[in-house]
Amino acid sequence: MKHITLIALTALLLVSCAKQDDVMCSLTLTAQMPSGEKIVALNVDSQSGGNYFRNLNTGETYTIPRLVNGRANMTILKGVYVISFDGVAVLPDGKGKKVRCAQYATLLTAVTLTEDTQTLELPLIVLQ
Repeated sequence: MKHITLIALTALLLVSCAKQDDVMCSLTLTAQMPSGEKIVALNVDSQSGGNYFRNLNTGETYTIPRLVNGRANMTILKGVYVISFDGVAVLPDGKGKKVRCAQYATLLTAVTLTEDTQTLELPLIVLQ
């Protein structure tokens, strides 16, 4: 009887893991300066209250990763997201420029991320 219970629990665990994969999205974030300049690194201050990457379905907030060469990968729960941040884009000459991404900042402009694998372009605005 113990063997049957163990087999049933193992099967249940495998099924739950398969379902877990179905709700996750492998996301690639990309960013480029409006002028077309390459970005060596994009650093976001995750401590700032105005910076967020939030799933509207669950309320879960993700930390925006550092983008290296204008790209970063992360795994998130599928859903609808609002994204807004200020950061510093480091250019190939070593200079930093303050930038903002607010394309997906409101309920009306939220982005839907429901595919297994997606790429999301983060439009940047240079701040003075």
